[in-house]
Amino acid sequence: MIKKTLIYTIVAALSLMSCHTRNESLLDPNTGAPISKKPGGAFGNEAQYENEMKRINADPSLLQIRSLIYSNDNGETQSVNGLIEENGEILKLSQEYSDSKGTTIAIHCYFKNKKLISAINKTTVITDKKSFCREIKSYYGENEKVVYSCSRKAKSEIGIEKINFIADKKYNFGYAEAMEILKQTGRFETRFLSFMNAAGKEFIVVGTSGKDAYFSVLAIQPDIKAIKLIQADEKKYVNKLLKVEFTEVTEADGFTFQGLLNAEIIEK
Repeated sequence: MIKKTLIYTIVAALSLMSCHTRNESLLDPNTGAPISKKPGGAFGNEAQYENEMKRINADPSLLQIRSLIYSNDNGETQSVNGLIEENGEILKLSQEYSDSKGTTIAIHCYFKNKKLISAINKTTVITDKKSFCREIKSYYGENEKVVYSCSRKAKSEIGIEKINFIADKKYNFGYAEAMEILKQTGRFETRFLSFMNAAGKEFIVVGTSGKDAYFSVLAIQPDIKAIKLIQADEKKYVNKLLKVEFTEVTEADGFTFQGLLNAEIIEK
């Protein structure tokens, strides 16, 4: 069964590449009114933020986007998925990280009018010596500046749901790396590295070289023009930049992999 995923090269996403930090008046993302805090440290506009996040998560009209799954030689894996409107405007980005030592981190960023309004960082650690789960939530005002953060911690993911958030110091969670993963840029460029065979299929390996480099593996279709060119002279195309379009494929036995739909050789 082939589950199609929306190609993630979104023009509208290009405007979401930096966090502004100028100290200007802060406005509530829903009402446009100045943000205030209640006495005692409780955040007065929490309900508005929470309602907006719930609205985004429950909106059936939003389209799903998904990045390639990237890995590196240290056993670390990263990927991004999200929700967008039909016009391409991003409303949610979720960046997921895991390593071989038992740590997983998920950062969920929510947007309104192309501005970051809230972010949730969930870190789970499971090892022989220690296990815990921690969530940090931050709300943002105008110019994407943190106005309030809260957190909670427990020994497990199940246990954390029973614990209330408490006020904490301000944490700022950026999304620049998530955008690099989506757009195949920076450490997540899709340059041709090699071909490989596994499970009766031929795969192309794309990524970058050097320290902290990430790569991704996709099953190929031999009739793709760019693949034919590369196969005819692999050495010539090593490290050449590719624009990759893909889909997630799940076979009858449950084996899931990334399938290459199209590739374009980018000449710079």
